[in-house]
Amino acid sequence: MGFKVISMFSGAGGLDMGFHNKGFQILWANDFNKDACDTYDKWANYDKDGNRKPENECTIIECGDISKLDLTKVLPGIEVDVVLGGFPCQGFSLAGPRQVDDSRNVLYRHFVEMVKLKRPKVIVAENVIGIKTLGNGIVFKKIIEDFSELGYTMSAPTVNAKNFRVPQDRMRVIFIGIKNEICHGGAFIFPFGDTKVVTLKEALSNLDEVNMDDVCQASFSSRYMSRNRKRDYNDVSFTIPAMAKQVPLSPDSEGMEFKDVDKFEFIGVNNRRLSYKEAAVIQTFPPDMEFCGDLDSKYKQIGNAVPVRLAEAIAEQVYKILTKEDLAPLLNMENPEAEIKVDRRITNTVITGKAFEYATLVELYRELKNNNWEPERVDIVKDKNYKNIERAYQMIEELKEDPDEDRMEMIHLETSSNRYNRAARAAVRYLCKVEPILRSNGPVYGVLRAMPDRAGIKGDVRDIDFAIYQDKLHTQQISDIGISCKNNHEAVKHPRITEDPDFAKEWTNGLFHCSQEFLDGMKEIFLKIDEYAGKYGKWSCVEEKMDIFYAPIIKLFVKEIKKLGMADRNDSIEKQKNVKVFAQLFFEYMFGTQDFYKFIKDDSSESTKVYPYNMHGTLMRPYKGDKNNQAVKMVSMPEEIVEVRIKPNSKTTMEIYFDKWIISMRLHNADTKITRTSLKFDVQIKAQPRKVMGNILSWD
Repeated sequence: MGFKVISMFSGAGGLDMGFHNKGFQILWANDFNKDACDTYDKWANYDKDGNRKPENECTIIECGDISKLDLTKVLPGIEVDVVLGGFPCQGFSLAGPRQVDDSRNVLYRHFVEMVKLKRPKVIVAENVIGIKTLGNGIVFKKIIEDFSELGYTMSAPTVNAKNFRVPQDRMRVIFIGIKNEICHGGAFIFPFGDTKVVTLKEALSNLDEVNMDDVCQASFSSRYMSRNRKRDYNDVSFTIPAMAKQVPLSPDSEGMEFKDVDKFEFIGVNNRRLSYKEAAVIQTFPPDMEFCGDLDSKYKQIGNAVPVRLAEAIAEQVYKILTKEDLAPLLNMENPEAEIKVDRRITNTVITGKAFEYATLVELYRELKNNNWEPERVDIVKDKNYKNIERAYQMIEELKEDPDEDRMEMIHLETSSNRYNRAARAAVRYLCKVEPILRSNGPVYGVLRAMPDRAGIKGDVRDIDFAIYQDKLHTQQISDIGISCKNNHEAVKHPRITEDPDFAKEWTNGLFHCSQEFLDGMKEIFLKIDEYAGKYGKWSCVEEKMDIFYAPIIKLFVKEIKKLGMADRNDSIEKQKNVKVFAQLFFEYMFGTQDFYKFIKDDSSESTKVYPYNMHGTLMRPYKGDKNNQAVKMVSMPEEIVEVRIKPNSKTTMEIYFDKWIISMRLHNADTKITRTSLKFDVQIKAQPRKVMGNILSWD
């Protein structure tokens, strides 16, 4: 027999099925919903032929309100290894009103009481990510404290199910607590998962033809039509919600197209929601799984469940905890608190940044319409770059969606209360005031596009581009307005150290190259990185990384930039000319080869900062007699590098002093895994000319 498990708030049993599949024995389970309990009973206690399993192999399923059960009578005298639960989270939701004292929040207290009574070796709970921020983190802190007081060291990573072979973007918090006498205060480090995903094509390929009786036929609400609901077969699904009428479209559908902010329309007439059977397979339930109840109940059970494959991944980790003699490699002993806040979604900062880019694009489109630009005068290029930022925005929106009376996970926020759109709207309104051509009623035509990531590698730092033409065919360009979008940070750029250490070649389009001395120095460091990767695997395991890696790299860069970008009076004329060219190319690589506006979304102050970088004189130009009298003058480009130094009392940061500009470049590891390309610079502006005057725009 396997390790013994008690399950609470079990639903149809997605989490439990994952543990069952990995050899754990689920002794007792409970849920309030009768249909869910009946579904659980069918898969857990009956064979495929319909015969009930022997009682010693069955799970006791107690259907009813957990608050009315006497927990002391649950398996008296029987020791259990694990207590599982996905306690209801209406009050923990991102939904409003987010009351810390919501009476439903105390349901988790019964989970705590069960842990107190049974004292399992490991506890596992799953919840929505809103639980981390409810009441400014008060609820989350209280939950961690409650389990800590019972003698458990907690970790609470945020994970995306798609990284665990689930064909779906689904972010959740996984609580894992280990008895202190087992882990000695070390918090469990949950794995990152795999960036290789299972697509909808792979997931749905073996299903029979869809029976429309298995598909929700409710009308499509304005909320449903507020964003795209279709993913293609070569992609993963949106989150499967618990509310039937909010389920995403089938990839067979013709799809939806953007019309305006929070407004999409169907393409064609062949559009349907995923059937409950398709939704179940996307949640990685077995294809032949039988769900009890009516259609809405089936969708609800499926949407509320933990995806089975994610549950299996959790079970595999719990099995390691229960069987390994030496848990040290699995634990964070030095900084266990970090595993409470850790984010294992892998692309979190990328997602939020791109979501702001999308909000900026659509808010600019709407503001142009408000300024009498007819829809036929503005084209949006809906290429893969557009789809990437749209997808990121939709993922952010999904964190605020899908209310359900039993497990209220998220709720849709209209544009007026969406931070991304509010931040973008404040900035684009400013933009339309300072750019005369955007106020034009004349026959001009625009093309709005998302810029590819690779543009930044070549020095174009714009994220959104609005090219303006004199003609409908877009052959005579008369203006180009670019925007760089930053979500809660002001970093200029994040250049990585690449396999080819010749940074000068990359940053100057091949006009300059690093010295052999620099390349040899980096080669030695790369070999040491390879050595430490084999020994330790993760940067967090290397205590002396500052001295062994960061400081030597910084010293090499400082020396090389001085060599390439600085000269004195005794140097040849050619040398003095070359250093000026290098300084300009280096600067343009960091700040962009094109003029642009920088939009900085600042959640803490609920404002957006806007900086116009008018280094080539293309911003705020007059148009047909309309002139901006407060237009920003051209900002002078630096002509030389005055000094390069290691920041005082730092082993990770260098400072480059141009004339009138100062930037800092802090080296840090962008990935936890030790590799040659896991180190990158965080480039920040420390000083800039007065002409680059920022505007702070309140969202209100």
